[in-house]
Amino acid sequence: MAFEYEALVGHLVVVGGRAISHAPPGALVEVAPRKAARGRETDTFFTLVLPSGETTAPAAFYEQMAELAAEKYFETPGSVTSALRAVFNHINENLYEHNSNDKRRYEATLICAVLRSAELILARTGAGVALLRHEGALTPFPAPFDDDDALYGPPLGVQPVPDVKMMTTRVATGTRLLLADPGLADLEMAKVGGCMGASDIGAVLTALKAQVPLQLTLMAVEFVPPEVVVPVPVRTTESTRDLPPVTTAPVPPPAVSAPELVGAPSTATSPTGDEVVAEVPPIPLPPKPRSRGLPLPVQEGLANGAKVLGSGANSALKLLDRIAPSPAEGRQGPLGSSGTALAAILIPVAVVAVVFVMWVTGTGESAFDLCVRQAQAAAETARTVPSNDVNGTINGWNAATQIATECQRLRPDVPSETLTTLLAEAQVVNDRLKVITRRDLAIVASFPQAGLSRGVLQGQDLYVLDNGNDQVYRVTLTDDGLAMQPNSRQALAFMRRTAQVNEYQVGDLIDIAWAEDGSGLSQDNVLVAVDSGGLVIDCAPRFTDTCGTQRLQGVENWLSPAAIQIWNGRLYVLDPGANQLWRYDPPGANSGALPNAPLEYFSGEGRPDIRTAVDFAIDTEGVVYVLLANGTMYKFRGGERVDFAYAGFPEGQVLGEANAFYLSTSPLRPAIYISSRGSRAVYETLVGGTFVHNYRPTNEPYFESLADVLVSSDLNLIYALSGNSVFAFRRDDG
Repeated sequence: MAFEYEALVGHLVVVGGRAISHAPPGALVEVAPRKAARGRETDTFFTLVLPSGETTAPAAFYEQMAELAAEKYFETPGSVTSALRAVFNHINENLYEHNSNDKRRYEATLICAVLRSAELILARTGAGVALLRHEGALTPFPAPFDDDDALYGPPLGVQPVPDVKMMTTRVATGTRLLLADPGLADLEMAKVGGCMGASDIGAVLTALKAQVPLQLTLMAVEFVPPEVVVPVPVRTTESTRDLPPVTTAPVPPPAVSAPELVGAPSTATSPTGDEVVAEVPPIPLPPKPRSRGLPLPVQEGLANGAKVLGSGANSALKLLDRIAPSPAEGRQGPLGSSGTALAAILIPVAVVAVVFVMWVTGTGESAFDLCVRQAQAAAETARTVPSNDVNGTINGWNAATQIATECQRLRPDVPSETLTTLLAEAQVVNDRLKVITRRDLAIVASFPQAGLSRGVLQGQDLYVLDNGNDQVYRVTLTDDGLAMQPNSRQALAFMRRTAQVNEYQVGDLIDIAWAEDGSGLSQDNVLVAVDSGGLVIDCAPRFTDTCGTQRLQGVENWLSPAAIQIWNGRLYVLDPGANQLWRYDPPGANSGALPNAPLEYFSGEGRPDIRTAVDFAIDTEGVVYVLLANGTMYKFRGGERVDFAYAGFPEGQVLGEANAFYLSTSPLRPAIYISSRGSRAVYETLVGGTFVHNYRPTNEPYFESLADVLVSSDLNLIYALSGNSVFAFRRDDG
């Protein structure tokens, strides 16, 4: 196997200011296997999978994702870019399907690189970043590190089609590459550049460690010709998969993992030296001796005890890291230096002692009983965190909740009053500190085998779009708005896929909206639906069997239309794929048609990047609000961006993911309501972005498939579309 360049690879993992002496679970480097697809034979594949969203999966999850990415790449023929897109699409498809069907929702950032000859191709989705040092010049990827809007994209598992950014460049002898989480972008770039210019890759990792205040996950790569003598001790290998355990050298430096030389024949050599953490080659084990003196059940019991003991110590250490992370230089941690030191000793010792005593004395307690004790110990520790330390308290209770949840999985069919009480206490504490408002939900209506995506509320009529079947329904609400009137559910015959309306056949429906001013439609006060082919259907609310239709112009320029709005007779189509908001103007009042080609709402230089937009709205003055998938809100007047910023969000609470929003222009309570499926929440802010409420259901699984939010100011109700149901809950008493 011929390689123009080989890769010297090392890793740096810093958690809470402490360096961890092993590679991150989602890091993998591989050369082509023997049965690689045509064109892949000389490629080297680098990948780094990083957690995203509110839920962190077990380490094995990210390991398997990295391995799946490598396997998919090397089995896909064609160009490098097409193979990389196949990787992202394949993993996202699996993750998105999982999140649609499982209450445990996982998201991930994936950043990849491919070395082919002297060409390097980078690709990423989510929030991963890269930094290339080539011939003394630094090149950030996917954008300059001070451009937050471009750095943070939607992670895998959030939307059906991943948002993949790519870049192609060249490498030469000594070119160095960093693949990392977004924490790299927060470091001082001049100092990072100096670190990357260190004498060797081991020195690069050690220098970078000194620049990281709290947390960073990073893979460092240096490209060298095969004949070049490497100045640091390395292990030669064709893959970083299944490398031996990591141990520290006799005089431990800041912990970084030792470099490996990837892309050469696998003739393993033992590393030595004090400057980096050394990889220890595997030692062949003698045949396992037959057991003497202890019956097999006792051996199994001791083995299980050892596992639980190790788990208890590990959980205790994780809890300590959560509630008492290493403080920044010159600052004292939340427990104080003596308190942290004492806790570092006593918490693991106490947990291990309890577990050991129970197993040795033969109390007969099961793994579930031991797990419950761990959860109780974690909760007790969380209770000792000072009340003014908001993040410390939240992290402590999150750790206790995580352990309690794992305990429940051991006995999913047998409720535990202890765990139920503990989880309830954790929720109360977190809700108070994060200013979360819990609400009991009323089920207004459900639609069999539906996947609701959009809704329109007009008086007592509620219209919903079933995106799974491309069908629009109407229900009539009761006077209190908390239920639907009996036998009022109606499927609109002309607003469904494959329906024949006049001379047109309806395709996949994009969105629905209400038009008071129907200047470009058949009449005023109609429900409007638009399909992906530009067909506009407008129907009167009580005469839905007679609808107007027309075909829009310029549809060939649409790439991924996502939402529609109608304002002053104009039809707007949000198209994130085209990075544009298309506007269709009627030629005159009551013209009854939109015959002209669309106008670009954003024109000229300095256009905004709305490629991750998920929804938009227009207020009574014509001001446009655009919501991005990461929760960012843009505000425009006449195509020009105006100031908008979130403010007043409680400590420990971040709006980092969103999928739809409702703009209330009611003079009684003007506000913005943002649905966040990842947080299982509806956020309420003032129209200027100031935090008001974070609404979450008492039964959180109701919001697992949260898709849209509507508001009735008259009834003081919020409606949420999730899965196949419409839920309602009351706002506050204000």
